Amino acid sequence: MLESFMGSLANEFKIDPNKMESLIPTKEIEKQGQDDFEEKSEVNNPNKIMDINQYNPEQIIPTDISELKDDDIGLQANIKDAGSLSSIEKIRAENPNVEKVLSDSENILKNTTSDLEIQKVDKNLEKYKGTIFENQLKESLKDNFEELDAKQKLVETEFGGTKPDIVLRDAKKDMKISDLEIKKGDDLFIEAKCGSSEYIRSEMGHILKQVEGHEDNSLVIVTKDYERISPQYRADFENELKQKGSHLYVADTFSNEVSLGIRDSLKI
Repeated sequence: MLESFMGSLANEFKIDPNKMESLIPTKEIEKQGQDDFEEKSEVNNPNKIMDINQYNPEQIIPTDISELKDDDIGLQANIKDAGSLSSIEKIRAENPNVEKVLSDSENILKNTTSDLEIQKVDKNLEKYKGTIFENQLKESLKDNFEELDAKQKLVETEFGGTKPDIVLRDAKKDMKISDLEIKKGDDLFIEAKCGSSEYIRSEMGHILKQVEGHEDNSLVIVTKDYERISPQYRADFENELKQKGSHLYVADTFSNEVSLGIRDSLKI
C-alpha cells in the first residue's frame, strides 16, 4: 500500500521513482525522533516526578521558625520589645556613641526645613537600626557571660578580614540558644542582622563569609523579617550555615519596629 501511494506521489509531482526511497523515514531516524521528543518532554514537563534517590529533605525544608526562636535564658522575652520607646531610651542612656548619633539627628531635624536634609537624616537612621539592634542584644546577653568585648577585633579569614559584631567571653552557665548548646566557660561569637527580608536575603552570602571569623560557638541572629523569605532560600542558607559550624536564631521583632522606636525616641 505504501509503494502504491509513493508511486502516485511520484507521478503527480514528477519525481523519479528510484529516488522516492530516500524520502521514506528509516527505523533509525524514527527512533532518533522519538528519543528527541522524549528528551524535550522531560525537560519541559513541570510535573515530572523527582527521582526518589535525589530527594533531600534538608535542601527543601527549612527549620521550623519556632525552633529558631527557642532559648533557655529569656533572650526572646528581652529582645521582643527591641522597638519599644523604653528600650531605645535605655540604649541611648547607656551608650554615649548612640546618644551622640541620635542627638545630632535631633539637632538637624530641629533646625532645617530642607527636604534633602530630612531625607538624609532618615536614611542614616534607617541604617543605624542595625547598631541599635546589636546594642540591645549585648544588653540582653551580657549578664550570662563574664566579659563582653568592648571593641570589635579584626579576624583574618580566607575571604579577608572580618569583625564579629558581638563577642561574649566565659559563659557563666550552660545555656541553649536555638539549637546551639553553650557550655559554662565557652565564648560566643555573634553576627546580627536587622533589616527587611530582602536585605537579609541579600546578606546571606556575606554572612557565610563573616562566620568564618568566629573562633568558638558561632551564632547568627536576625530579625523576624527572616520569616518572610521563601522556604527554599531559608533551607539552603540554613544548610550552608550548618556546614560552617554556625547556628541561626530569629528574634521575635521586625526591623521596622526598631526603626519606629528610634524615630519615637527623637526629641523634636
